[in-house]
Amino acid sequence: MIREPTGSSTRADAPVCQTAAQPLEIEVFDFLSFDHVHLPFNEGYLRILKAAYPDDRISFRAAKGHVERLAPRVADLADITFRPCKSFETPFGISHHNPLAGRWAARQCLDVIARHTAGRRVRLAALLGFNASLLAVIGHRWPTISSAPLHMILHSHLGEAMAWRSRNPFIRAADLVSQLMRPLPQSVRIVALELGMKEAIADSLPAVAPAIVTLEHPILSSEWTANPPLVRSGKVKIGFVGHARRAKGFDLFVELAKSCSRDDIEFHAIGHSSPETDHLDTSKLARNLSEMPLLRDDYLAALEEIDLVCLPLPGHVYDFTGSGTVSDAIAALRPLIVFRNRTIEAMSARYGPIGWLVEGRDDLIRLVGGLDPVDFARRHSCWVNNLRAIREARRPELLAKSYAASIRMTDESRHDRSRE
Repeated sequence: MIREPTGSSTRADAPVCQTAAQPLEIEVFDFLSFDHVHLPFNEGYLRILKAAYPDDRISFRAAKGHVERLAPRVADLADITFRPCKSFETPFGISHHNPLAGRWAARQCLDVIARHTAGRRVRLAALLGFNASLLAVIGHRWPTISSAPLHMILHSHLGEAMAWRSRNPFIRAADLVSQLMRPLPQSVRIVALELGMKEAIADSLPAVAPAIVTLEHPILSSEWTANPPLVRSGKVKIGFVGHARRAKGFDLFVELAKSCSRDDIEFHAIGHSSPETDHLDTSKLARNLSEMPLLRDDYLAALEEIDLVCLPLPGHVYDFTGSGTVSDAIAALRPLIVFRNRTIEAMSARYGPIGWLVEGRDDLIRLVGGLDPVDFARRHSCWVNNLRAIREARRPELLAKSYAASIRMTDESRHDRSRE
């Protein structure tokens, strides 16, 4: 699918960055997303780029199904072209953790990038998501391809890698954690999507710390909740949100529902089932999982039906993950119950508390078992006001200015190093 540039990019609000008379190009690639995966973020990212550089031409390449779904969402933006390209795909179905198969797949992706950036006046190239092989092949070889800055968006891969690493020394030596023990070229930046992540990465992986920049996860105004949340006089509804994998803590959520026998609390699972947890007894849930991923509108509507979002994912995973689920809760103005972690603590330090932070499994069960509806109602308005402030600050057009500054710093750092 190709959507050619149309119309004028003139906007009522003044652009945050002036460009040269000859428009530059921004090349965006996503080799890991398919169909609906990361659609809200990718839309938000394109809106950030267009608000930052309204006169630049933007090209987006990803899997055909993803391109077909994303293009209509930004049809109001001018000078963006969408073209399908081959995804990251290892030969013969071999696991991407296998470094030989992974590096082969990453080289195919690098060839796509090289073909579409050669000979062009590129302001920025962006890779929306990466694994160990993409970082090793594209991140470290980028200066041989282009003199432009490269931004590599960090989604959940590092959080997953920090939670589990292979015992196989061959695989472990090439995994994402090992790759991040090496410094990156001056023109390459890793973009963390949450506050506190840069500091967490700096503590664990100091070699790559200078390459980390922060872009708070954009939140689309089109997905803001239509109705202001109210404290219901009836039952408090607590929801698990997302894919019901063990790694996301769904087994603990089911245990929580079983342990809480109160009539004034309900537990809702908003998301789709997983073979990992299909064996669990979910009879205590007032709303059960869907066998298929929910349509986005249905998912957002379901979020409006609950009072609290419970995310029982281990806290250290959130230290390294910019969570789309957290962003969804913010968009819906739903307070959180979440294990204490650096990203939520950093967010709360900037904007104020947005829910309960618990220390672990026992603390979670104790909190929910003893939840006082009067105390919840007292805290609720403060939490919602803070969530509203976060939501407003993360509109793409407001994030554009600081993100343009980070791109400029990447370019200036590269030029400074070249003069040494």
